[in-house]
Amino acid sequence: MRSLLSLLVLLPALCIGSAAQAWALQGQVVAVISGDTLRIRDERKAQHTVRLAGVDAPEKFQAHGQRSLDALLELAFQKYVTVEGVGSDSPRIGRVRVEGRDIGMEQLQRGAVWYDKSRAQALSASERQSYATAQDEARVARVGLWRDKQPIPPWEYRAGRRK
Repeated sequence: MRSLLSLLVLLPALCIGSAAQAWALQGQVVAVISGDTLRIRDERKAQHTVRLAGVDAPEKFQAHGQRSLDALLELAFQKYVTVEGVGSDSPRIGRVRVEGRDIGMEQLQRGAVWYDKSRAQALSASERQSYATAQDEARVARVGLWRDKQPIPPWEYRAGRRK
């Protein structure tokens, strides 16, 4: 009973702490660093590095790395974006929209990135499901990186390079 009472006392504080970590950003994309990472300049001219929530792009020297970067350039470079995120990691991870379109989702639909649950904390449960479905549809349609018979996820590629 005592632990339940402690939990009830701490729960509001935990919820407030989570809400405090939510953040939003608006600005112009001034650089595309990779297929999942942008540099955004806000109205105060400060620059922020933001990773697309829920996705992981092939590395620069990995198969499809350049195509992934080119796809994000086409979707976002020099465009005004809104970003919603959670957490205080650097670079920040957030859901990026251009004219209301979810850029992470578009990258998935093009087969330019992988769905990555570990970067999906800024997405709702339904968005996470939509991202997983978009990846499955791209895989079935064999678009982008899914043209390869056995594409290597970027996290496995990075792990192999470290060894």
